[in-house]
Amino acid sequence: MSEVRAVQKTDMPEINAQAAIVVTQNEGKILLEKNAKKKMYPAFMTKILASIIALEKCNPADSLTIPKSVVEEMKRWKGSASLGLVEGERVTVLDLIYAMMLTSANDAMFALGEFICGGKDKFAQLMQQKAHSLGAQDTFLADKNGKFTSEQYSNAYDLAIICRYCMNNRMFRKIAATESYTIPANDKSPERPLSNSNLLVNSSYKRYRYPTAIGIKSGYTVRSKSCLACSALPPKGKSGEEIMAIVLGAELTKQMKYVFYDAITLLDFTFDNFEQLSGIKTESAQQPEEEGMFTVDELCSALNITQRNCPDTQITSVAFGKQKIKKGCLYIAEDETSAKAAYNAGASVILSQKPTAGIPCLVTPDLNAAKDALARFIKIKLGLWSVAVMDTHDKLNPMNMICSMLGDRMKTVRCTSLEDNYNSMLKAMLSATKDTGAAVISVSTEADKNAERIARVSGTDIAILLSAASSANPRGLSKQELLDEKLGICSGMSEAGAAIINIDDKNLAGIFSIQQDIITIGVDNKMADYYADSIDIREDKISFDIVNGANIYHAEMYTDEKHGIYQALSTFALGEIMGIPAKNILSSIEHYRKTSGLSTVKNGQRITVISDFDSTGSESVAVALKELCSAYIPAEARRIAIFSEIAGGGEHEKELFRRVGAVISKSSVDITVCYGETAANIAQTADLKSKSVIVFRTEQALLEYLSLNIRPNDAVLFKGSHDSGLPDIMAEIT
Repeated sequence: MSEVRAVQKTDMPEINAQAAIVVTQNEGKILLEKNAKKKMYPAFMTKILASIIALEKCNPADSLTIPKSVVEEMKRWKGSASLGLVEGERVTVLDLIYAMMLTSANDAMFALGEFICGGKDKFAQLMQQKAHSLGAQDTFLADKNGKFTSEQYSNAYDLAIICRYCMNNRMFRKIAATESYTIPANDKSPERPLSNSNLLVNSSYKRYRYPTAIGIKSGYTVRSKSCLACSALPPKGKSGEEIMAIVLGAELTKQMKYVFYDAITLLDFTFDNFEQLSGIKTESAQQPEEEGMFTVDELCSALNITQRNCPDTQITSVAFGKQKIKKGCLYIAEDETSAKAAYNAGASVILSQKPTAGIPCLVTPDLNAAKDALARFIKIKLGLWSVAVMDTHDKLNPMNMICSMLGDRMKTVRCTSLEDNYNSMLKAMLSATKDTGAAVISVSTEADKNAERIARVSGTDIAILLSAASSANPRGLSKQELLDEKLGICSGMSEAGAAIINIDDKNLAGIFSIQQDIITIGVDNKMADYYADSIDIREDKISFDIVNGANIYHAEMYTDEKHGIYQALSTFALGEIMGIPAKNILSSIEHYRKTSGLSTVKNGQRITVISDFDSTGSESVAVALKELCSAYIPAEARRIAIFSEIAGGGEHEKELFRRVGAVISKSSVDITVCYGETAANIAQTADLKSKSVIVFRTEQALLEYLSLNIRPNDAVLFKGSHDSGLPDIMAEIT
């Protein structure tokens, strides 16, 4: 246990840190290393050694009285991490260890030093002796006179020895993996809640969470920069064994904490290549796949539901309204009729305000509140990233570019309606499944100011605020109205680890009460965190440099709109926050093409298939119909338009479809097929005497009709939202 040893040398993945090492916990085999014996100043070392010594020399339940010397000593360490211990208060050894390990509290360490050996200098000598006894010979915590010093130094190799030893202590191991802990109140101090600063084990900080991390300690000082000792088990489906990674001297910026990204990079690389790196043959982990997202019991607990008429079964998906019902689906029913229809269509469990006889039901007194709670529950259960975008419009609309970039890395769901974006947001969140990684959501609407509510329900992790107060915005709001909306979004976001990408709005950046990191982007603003430089605008292409501190990345995108640069900058900033490598983000930006949302192909049966599931509003319907009516087909072939939900429901969409009926009457469309109650409004204004307009309420009826009636050489338009079920129908028919 007193050494780590090399197996083979392997190229390290690229990391920001100055030094690092990865070893196996069991045998101490070196798997990866970078400057492993370089002299460094690790900020977390004293807390780790102090904790293991306290666990070995004390009873964790022992209590001690805080002496005046500890309070006086902390006055000389002004600005350092502290519990705020008060002279005369009594705390336990265990509480002080938690304070050191989770929050690096210096007064907790000084108190333990007084308790164990009479002062910080003797404690420093004891910690140094402990390190040397383990084999960490290049580690020093006391100066040549035996005094405690802030100039402590070590290296990644020595720290791997120390941390491996510590992680063999069961209590230390438990503390290192603890996400949060509360020190109880006493007669001199209120209770003290603590949150682990090692963000790999802290679920509140999604962008840095590593699902199988089990410790151990992070640290930061100006001299040491960011440091981390971390331990992790193989993720689901990957082979290997427990490994320890030490990362030293990483940069800490407003945009990101590089030390955690470096650790994730090293852990992923090691587990992906474990056999090659270790020389150890392992069998792939045979961890059983969960069948669903959550169980009925978990759902009832999250929604505080007590009235139920169903067993504890697995829930694989959620649907309401016209969303597609799949096996294992939880369907949210507005009434008994929709509950029966959903159950007959295959839903496993119904969530409603009243029970329906003979159907497995969960009953809630407030269905709207239940939807909100369910959306939040799904987000937490899936570890879903939620990205809110404020005010997408023609000139500033990064949503499609963002979805394109994220789509290369994970499955995404998105809010598609600008007119009814709260309900559209709910549909996006509730249509997530266990393989969904992110939700991209619009957070402002002309109808009412619901930005804060959307951000709160979706648990927004990253908000992209597009409406610059100095420029025109699509809703004609004043500077103060824009600022109020932005503040509403900020107040609805989660605070822990959340970030705001803000375009050229100095009004927002100057408000210090905002808890989230504010990351600015700009084209002509070189003070921004991300700004564009060396801009070259050509007829159909823009090339420019993205500048972020000392980093410069060359980008190209196919557009002649200078506003497109804002889209690229916000996409790039988002990608970096989410840990996507810069080269992958730049590739997505370069390959992105702005389209109308239409796709036109001719399949093997010579059927011209036109689809549009991205665009919304009356303009997009007109564009889609124009494409259908202008498609070349033989004289005997027909033009068939199939419509389903487009804009998120409500009166706006009903009126839109009524107008479509009048357009259909004057067009060369031969057959119009309406799928669902809202699309059926086409029949109200279409000339039914001269046009064939057919309405279907169920997927099965529509499938049967289309399979019997679509012929070779026909041109067929599928127009609807992604969550309407129409994309699946199109795929099955064509």
